[in-house]
Amino acid sequence: MIHRKFDKLKFTRTYIGGSKQRELELFTEVQGTKEDNSDCNWLEYRRLFSEYSNDVLNIILSWEHISNILTIIFGILAVLISFVSGYVGVVFLILSFGFHIIYRYLKQRERRSLFEFDFSFDIILSAIKQETGFELDRN
Repeated sequence: MIHRKFDKLKFTRTYIGGSKQRELELFTEVQGTKEDNSDCNWLEYRRLFSEYSNDVLNIILSWEHISNILTIIFGILAVLISFVSGYVGVVFLILSFGFHIIYRYLKQRERRSLFEFDFSFDIILSAIKQETGFELDRN
């Protein structure tokens, strides 16, 4: 399975080539026009797909990290403020619970994306090995 670690938080997609349309054009050019994908440039496709998957995973992990931090902060605030005002403490507790739900959703989405990307890389690496005889690593 693919495991990635990202140093910088990122919250929006950066499209390959600068725009969504250009990214689709690049993928289309690399895939070729034949139905059996015999004219596909698999090495370039692997590079583009790796860049795309890293970008998507970085965004999911960034939002996941922030939602986890907010869960903890609102939880601590809920406990501290509940001594002064019970109602405000409950509001912070609800916020903490809400961000925890978002965190769990993003964690599930991360696992699903990793599975999908892992499956896709298996197909790409298999095609590269079949076409060229090269056996490339997953990274």
